[in-house]
Amino acid sequence: MKKLTLAMLPLAAVGLSTVTHAATSDGKTFGVSTGWLHVMPQSNPQGVNGQTQSPFPTTMSNSPHAGFEVQDSNTVGVMLDYFVNDHVSLELVLGAPPEMELSGKNAISVLGHDIVSLDKFSKAATTDAYTPTIAARYHFGSIHNKFRPYVAAGLMYAHFSNVKTDAAINSELKATINGIANQKFPQFGGKLDLQPSLGKVKVDDAFAPVITLGADYNITKEWFATASISYAHLSTTAKLNVNGITPTGTPTTLITGKSDIQINPIVTYVGIGYRF
Repeated sequence: MKKLTLAMLPLAAVGLSTVTHAATSDGKTFGVSTGWLHVMPQSNPQGVNGQTQSPFPTTMSNSPHAGFEVQDSNTVGVMLDYFVNDHVSLELVLGAPPEMELSGKNAISVLGHDIVSLDKFSKAATTDAYTPTIAARYHFGSIHNKFRPYVAAGLMYAHFSNVKTDAAINSELKATINGIANQKFPQFGGKLDLQPSLGKVKVDDAFAPVITLGADYNITKEWFATASISYAHLSTTAKLNVNGITPTGTPTTLITGKSDIQINPIVTYVGIGYRF
């Protein structure tokens, strides 16, 4: 969370510098709304790069057509606005972290063999995604208008946690990797078991620029309805290991790998808010 704090400092400084004179002509300084966030990732497989470790020869492997696609998700959103004047506001967007589903595409290959076909898993992995966003808004028209469109630009911080993979992946890894091992080490008579299993998967944190188009509809002086559509240019990297043992029974990392994950979400929001 240290990165998030650093990212928020510039806008926080702007907010503090204007707090003594920030006001709108109708006397409202703050706005808060809550509603429905729908996240639509525009993702495509970006390839999987790996490297085999001992007891196999140390060899780089590339599966350019394999990878992960992030599926649509929904969550509850909260938007907080601080009005500098009638037209400019600073915005903080929060949401209950949705569980993002990653579906697999195509096969991951090492040493010339497909070790796992990701197409078999409609939900290869899941992860919780925390994506607080800070932005500056410009509101068009008079503050007394019923309908007020706005544009916004800002920065999203994405933090991914609680990554879980489909347990069935380990069954396929065991069959394919042990098959490769018994070809490489025929002296064990085809009975070698390296006990391969997928280790902890880590998805890197990331920053992304965000642009938004939206509009507020003023129901009363205090209450309003709001809707928006945003786009974030967001990508990250997933890192994973396949752990196991050597033919002599020593614990080892059999394969290391990583895959870029393109998310680039379009996010829609519909909510009800209150100004004070």
